[in-house]
Amino acid sequence: MANNNGVVIINQDFSIDWMDLLSECNLKTIGLHSLYSTGGLDGHLNWLLNENTQKLLEKFESNGFTIEHQLHAVDWLLPRSLFKVYPEWFRQNDAGERSPDWNLCVSNADALSFVETSAYKLALLLNQKSHRYYIWSDDCPNSICKCESCRALSGADQNMIIMKHVLKGLKRFDKAAKLSVLSYQDSLGLPSIPPDKDMFLEFAPVDRNHFTPIDGDDESNVRNRNVLEDLLKVFPAASTHILEYYLDVSLFCKWKREDARALNLDEKVLRRDAIYYKSLGVEGMTTFTGFIDKNWRRKYGDDDIKTYAKTVNEVFG
Repeated sequence: MANNNGVVIINQDFSIDWMDLLSECNLKTIGLHSLYSTGGLDGHLNWLLNENTQKLLEKFESNGFTIEHQLHAVDWLLPRSLFKVYPEWFRQNDAGERSPDWNLCVSNADALSFVETSAYKLALLLNQKSHRYYIWSDDCPNSICKCESCRALSGADQNMIIMKHVLKGLKRFDKAAKLSVLSYQDSLGLPSIPPDKDMFLEFAPVDRNHFTPIDGDDESNVRNRNVLEDLLKVFPAASTHILEYYLDVSLFCKWKREDARALNLDEKVLRRDAIYYKSLGVEGMTTFTGFIDKNWRRKYGDDDIKTYAKTVNEVFG
């Protein structure tokens, strides 16, 4: 996998104002992300298929940018409205009740078949030029199925089962499709089910200590580091995608846009992290940039974004 240092931008924050900055920074991979609070995947698709958005994406792609989509998707792949008809398709919670809140029952073949077909439909709608897809399970901890057939399966294994069916659906549209297996929250762990050959690891350590190096002694960083190093025994390091949070204003203000503040990026932590990831054989990384819009940039400037770009480009080349 070629170096694809880049950024993940919330659709609401994406505009032509990013083009000159990202060109200057030599960050040519853009992941587009949606929030549940603004409609989730359904809202993202309506935004994406808007004529003005399509023209905007064409401008970026004609200037050498790769546009991808990084999306929590299971609630769209298996609509919650189906619960009244097929409650057995949905997860059983800790209370032993079927619930349409998050994800699904991964032991139900009909539910998985529906997800597979929906993934094909999603690929049609995204119609992205890149063959790398990032279609994630729902964004909620403790959201896996606890039914008798599923309860022995870890979160990582349940995620792997879902992703295998997502990949089958994607390949009906794009035979060259490759799909990320996101290691994050419930799926942060080593699956016992092996990945398919066209899957690659995406590691997103959201619960790490973001203010100390990941290869240091902080307990949460040690835990995340151990998971990553175990995963790299299963997934090739060269195709692994690191998704970090160095520029994620939304995380640091607890997803309250009105509380968005300056980042004060620590270049030493960033550089040490990048060197660690590279030492494992990883070839590049991206970061969320949640809530960095033109108003935030006007107020706080671009220095942190430029520092991030300079550092990762120097480390990964």
